Amino acid sequence: MFSRTGQLLKRLAVLDFDHTVCEHNTDVVVRDLLGPDGIPPEVRSILRSCGWIPYMQRVFRLLHQAGFKPMDIASAIRGIPEVPGMKACIANLVRHGFHVIIISDSNSEFIRLWNDYNDIGRHVHSVFTNPAKFDGSGLLELRPYHYQTECALSSKNLCKGKILADFMRRQHDEHHVEYEKIFYAGDGKNDVCPMLRLASNGYACARRGYACHDALQSAIGNLGYEYPAKVLQWSDGHELNNLIWTELQD
Repeated sequence: MFSRTGQLLKRLAVLDFDHTVCEHNTDVVVRDLLGPDGIPPEVRSILRSCGWIPYMQRVFRLLHQAGFKPMDIASAIRGIPEVPGMKACIANLVRHGFHVIIISDSNSEFIRLWNDYNDIGRHVHSVFTNPAKFDGSGLLELRPYHYQTECALSSKNLCKGKILADFMRRQHDEHHVEYEKIFYAGDGKNDVCPMLRLASNGYACARRGYACHDALQSAIGNLGYEYPAKVLQWSDGHELNNLIWTELQD
């Protein structure tokens, strides 16, 4: 199907990763390999003073120094269960012509490991996250996706709203793709920025019981104009899939 301007019309599903595709926080799962007393105070202080990315880089160094190998970290990531029904939801969306992308403040190595192990990497059009790779000694090296100061709703290392806007612009300009429906599903406060950028063809899908929904409602209340997208709540992949198809049939 094409628009009046000749653009290929598609549908887009944008997913957060931690607590949205996989059930737990990937960074926390790996950090916890060190045990309850494995993070010394000087490393905990990095989180307060410098932010999450420098903190996790120190955590990865602690794991390396403690003798944890890449296979140990990979095993921990692969052991994280899916949000129930999410793998089937993603596969179903792709079968019906959706582009599925992931925008996450996790990292590229964790997402690759989990997606490949769960056989959904082939369904995902693009992944936007903090770059990471194991060096020759087995240390996981982590870098920020970008550095931004424009968006107060997002962390300095990753603004999901900017990433989504840039992706859609490239799709339009370089691939002649226009999205007639956009569903954004997430659980956290850092999902509010991209949700606020949705237009009348957008659906902000906040996971029930997590911080995103209340933070989004608060942000909507401060907009000063009527929020054009529709807000939905979901608990698992089965419900999200049903919500999406219900909205498409209306």
